[in-house]
Amino acid sequence: MNTAELIAWIDEITALWWLVPVALSFIYLRRRYQGHTGFTERDWLFLFGHPRKEVFSPRLLVRFTVLWLAVVIVGFGITVYVLPYGVGWFAGMALLTIAGIMLIVLKWLR
Repeated sequence: MNTAELIAWIDEITALWWLVPVALSFIYLRRRYQGHTGFTERDWLFLFGHPRKEVFSPRLLVRFTVLWLAVVIVGFGITVYVLPYGVGWFAGMALLTIAGIMLIVLKWLR
């Protein structure tokens, strides 16, 4: 895989990430147009796993911020130390790190 293919692949992933907020925006606008509330408590539970008051609680926001910073630091470390060995090693380490972080995050946010 050369650099141009990697950039094209990253571009496709970025385009997919834009679909989620656009789809949620259309759902929100359709509901508001019909006279309903934008998001119900059931929607908050589906999207975040917590009610709205818990999602915006200072405790959960601090935990999210700390976890986000940890992920950024780990990602930077992987990029600096593993990427010179090749894209294959980088992708493998990124997948292992994502799996490890998900296990830690799920336990820590409960």
